[in-house]
Amino acid sequence: MNSLDELRMFKQFIHAAEQVWTQIATSPRGKPVYTVNGVDFTPLPERYNSKRKISRIFRRYWGRQLSETLIRNLNLRLVKGKLCIPYGEIPVFPTNVQTLQLKLNQPNQKVVSAVLVGGNRKVRVEYRFVRVGATAPYMIMKRSGKEYDRRYRPPAATNTNAKAKPPAKPLVNPTAAPMSKSKSNGRQKLLKTP
Repeated sequence: MNSLDELRMFKQFIHAAEQVWTQIATSPRGKPVYTVNGVDFTPLPERYNSKRKISRIFRRYWGRQLSETLIRNLNLRLVKGKLCIPYGEIPVFPTNVQTLQLKLNQPNQKVVSAVLVGGNRKVRVEYRFVRVGATAPYMIMKRSGKEYDRRYRPPAATNTNAKAKPPAKPLVNPTAAPMSKSKSNGRQKLLKTP
């Protein structure tokens, strides 16, 4: 495959991968059906009615960690036995590839820099494509620009003002001999267990 064909393939792949989240998020038709804690939810259609089905769709393009992040950022909720998504307007994300540049070209790993446009925004994003073998399809394992796009944001950190938990005590084998005290500073020695 020559370089031009490869770039064309990556352009189509990135365009399709960037649109998957929005396709799922906008798939419910109609009005909200359920209200939970003041948030309106609407059920997903049959083809997206389980996390396994959604994961399978994301895994066509994205690696495991990015797929899990995308699913988490859909804010899915099981309501009355139906997988639902919050009802509301989904913003337009940059998904159209304007330019593409190959930065790293190894047999099973590529790094591609792309300029995405859409929603009155223009962003530069780097993708790391990896495949397992010469005949396996590529998957996006890393994507830059996560902090500017709600689809790829990592989970929110826990409250930093909360008290930190003390470190866990080391586990000791209860059948082992009792610990001996060191005479130098009063600390206990842990015995090695098989």
